[in-house]
Amino acid sequence: MMENSRIGNKLTRPWIALILIAFVALVIYSNIYETPFVFDDINQVEDKATIRDLKIFLTPRALLSVSPRPIVDLTFALNYKFGELNAFGYHFVNVTIHIINGFLAYILSLVIFKQLLNSPAQRFGHSNSQKSKVQNPKSQVDLKLRTYNIAARTTEVVPGVFQSTINNRQSSIYVMSLLTALIFVAHPIQTQAVTYTVQRYTSMAAMFYLASVLLYLKARVLQQRGGGNGQLSVVSGHREEKRGTFGFQVLAYFALSFLCGILALLSKESSVSLPGVILFAEYMLFDRTWQGWKRKLLWFLPAVVIMGVFFLYVYGFFRGQVQFGRLLEDVSEMMRAPGTATSRWDYLCTQFNVVVIYIRLLFLPVGQNLDYMYPLKTGFFDGYTPLAFFFLLLIVGLGIWNIKKRPVITFGIFWFFMTLSVESSVFPIKDTLFEHRLYLPMFGFGLVIAYMVFCLLPIKRLWCVILTILIIVSLVTATYLRNRTYENGITLWSDVVSKSPLNFRAYYNLGNALYKSERMKEAINRYSEALRIKQDFALAHLNLGVVLMEVGRLDNAISHLSEAMRIKPGDAVIHNNLGNALMKLGRLQNAVLHFSDAIRIAPKYAKAHNNLGIASARQGNLKDAVVHFSEAVRIEPHNAKIHKNLGQAFMLQENLPKAAHHYSEAVRINPGYAEAHFKLGVILVRQGDVDGGIEHFSKALKIKPGMNEARQGMNRAMRLKDLKNPPYR
Repeated sequence: MMENSRIGNKLTRPWIALILIAFVALVIYSNIYETPFVFDDINQVEDKATIRDLKIFLTPRALLSVSPRPIVDLTFALNYKFGELNAFGYHFVNVTIHIINGFLAYILSLVIFKQLLNSPAQRFGHSNSQKSKVQNPKSQVDLKLRTYNIAARTTEVVPGVFQSTINNRQSSIYVMSLLTALIFVAHPIQTQAVTYTVQRYTSMAAMFYLASVLLYLKARVLQQRGGGNGQLSVVSGHREEKRGTFGFQVLAYFALSFLCGILALLSKESSVSLPGVILFAEYMLFDRTWQGWKRKLLWFLPAVVIMGVFFLYVYGFFRGQVQFGRLLEDVSEMMRAPGTATSRWDYLCTQFNVVVIYIRLLFLPVGQNLDYMYPLKTGFFDGYTPLAFFFLLLIVGLGIWNIKKRPVITFGIFWFFMTLSVESSVFPIKDTLFEHRLYLPMFGFGLVIAYMVFCLLPIKRLWCVILTILIIVSLVTATYLRNRTYENGITLWSDVVSKSPLNFRAYYNLGNALYKSERMKEAINRYSEALRIKQDFALAHLNLGVVLMEVGRLDNAISHLSEAMRIKPGDAVIHNNLGNALMKLGRLQNAVLHFSDAIRIAPKYAKAHNNLGIASARQGNLKDAVVHFSEAVRIEPHNAKIHKNLGQAFMLQENLPKAAHHYSEAVRINPGYAEAHFKLGVILVRQGDVDGGIEHFSKALKIKPGMNEARQGMNRAMRLKDLKNPPYR
C-alpha cells in the first residue's frame, strides 16, 4: 500500500507528468531524424519555391496571400532558412510540436475531468433552488460516490472517509489526464502526422485548436470562480458560485483563445469545426440552462461570424478562387487521377465505412498504411455501408445515453465525431482515408480509455496504474516499430504496395525511391506496374520517360514523355524533360521550344532556365545562355550545378573574372564538385595564379582520382611553376 501511494503521489505531480510525456515522445520518435522526404513532402517542401524566400512571409498581407496555410508554410520557410533541405530540422520541429500537443492534451484533460467529475449537481442541470434542497449529508456523500462510480461502503457519514474518497478521486484525475496525454502522444496512428513531414499542417493546426479550447475553458473556470471562492460545500455538495464576471484575466484568456482559433484556421482548413467544439464543451462542462445560453450567444455568435468571414476571405471564397473540398485535400494535384468527381452523398456513404476503419485503428492499430486509396462507395447500400451506419449510430446513441451518468464518455465520443466532421462528412475530398486525420480526434479516444480504466473497471487503483503502464508500453513499441517503416522510400512504399496491391500511386512512389537509389531496372518495372493499373497516369509516364532517358533508351523515353504531355499539356515539368530528351538526340530547335513552354507555364522554374541556357550555348548563342543561366541562379542561388554552367558560359565569352566567381560559388556550395574544381583551376592558371590552380586540380583529383583532364592540368601547371621558379645552379 505504501508503494502504491508513492506511485500515485508521483503521478499526480504535473511537472513529472510533463517530463514523462516529453520523454515518451522523444524515445518513440528518436529513429525518424534521418527519414527522407516522401510522397507530398516532395511537392510541398522539397520543390516548393515559396518556402525558399522568407521575405514573402514577413508582412501580414503577403503572408495571407502566399498560401492557403501560411502559418505552417512560414515554419517550413524558417526550416529552409536555417537548414535548407536537411530533413533533421524538419523532423525536429514536428516532434517538438507533437510534444507541445501532448502537454496541451494533459492540461486540457485535467480541466475536463475536474469539471465533469467534481461538479455533479451542475452536470445534472440542477438550479440553485434545487441544489439548496439537498441537505442530508449522508445522501450527499452517496451522490458524490455514485458520481465517482465508487460504492458507498459505510452506513454513517465519516468526514475522514469522505475526504479520503475525494482525495483519491483527485489523484485519479491526474493519472487519468496523464494516460490521456500519453495515449495521444504514443499511439502509432499519430506517426503519419509527425514522421510524415508535410503533415505538420495537421499537427500544428491541432496545436492551436487544443490551445484555443483550453484557453476558453480556463477563462470559463476563472469566470465561474470570480464571484465566489469555489470551495466544495459538504452540506450542499456543489461548488458555490455566483454569475461569472469579465475581469481582465478572463478577457485575456478569451482573446488568446480567439487568436489561437484564427491561427488554427491559417494552419489547416478543417479547424473550422472549432467553434462547434467550444459550444459543445460549454454545454457539457458549464451551463445547460436556456437563460445562460441566451446571454452567451450575444457575445459568442459575433466571434464565430468574425472567424467565418476571415476564413472565407483568406481562402478566396469571395473571389471565387477555390472550393471548400479542394482546400481539405491531402495529396497534391500532380498525384491525382484526372477527370474524377465525387457526389456529396457518395462521399458521405463512403465515410460511414471509413470512420468504422478509423475506430478499428484506434483500438487495434494493425495494418497501418500511408496511402490506403480506399475506394469510393456508390450509394447507401454499397457493401457494408448500412452496417457501418448503424454501428456509428449506436456509438452516438451510447454518447447521448451517458450524458448524465458518465459525461466523460459523452464528451470523448462527441469530440471524436466533431473533430472528424469536416473531413468525414459531405465535403468531398478525393482521398477518402488518411490516418493523420485521426490526430486531433485521438484526444477524445484517450479521454474515454482513461475514464474506462480508472472509473469503470472493477479493479483496484494499483491495477489501474499497472494496466496504464501496459497500454503505454504496447503503444510505444508499436509506434517505434512503425517509424522504422519510414526509414527510406523503398521500405515505406514496399509496405504500401504489400497492403494495397492495386494502388498505382504506391508503385509510382516505389519507382521514385528505386530511381533515387540508382536501381534503374527495378524502377522501370514499378513505373510500368503503375501504368498497368492506371494507363493515363501522367506522372508515371513522365518518370518512366526520365529513367529510360538515363539508361539511353531515348526513343522509348520520348514516347512516354509525349504521352505524359498529351494527358497534361500544361505541365512545365513534362515540357522540361521532353526538351531534355530531344536535346540528347541533338534536336536542339525542338528542345528549345519545350524549354520555352516550360518557362512560359512556370516563369520561376530554375531547371527549365538552366536547360534552355545549355541548349542556347550548344546553338552558339552564348548571350541568351548567360541570360537564362543568370535567371536560374537568381531563382536558385544555392544550386552548384547552375553556377558551374554560368561559369562555363562566361569562360566561353572570355570573361574570366565572372567565370572564376561562379566556379568559386559552385565549389563553395558543393566542395565535392570535381568538375567545378577542375574548371576553376584552369581559369586561375590562365589568370596567372598557378598555385591556386594547382590547389584546385589537387582537390579535383582527390575527389575523382581517375579524372585525366585534371591530372593533365596539374602537370601543365607544375611545368609552368618550374619555369617561373627554375632551380638554383
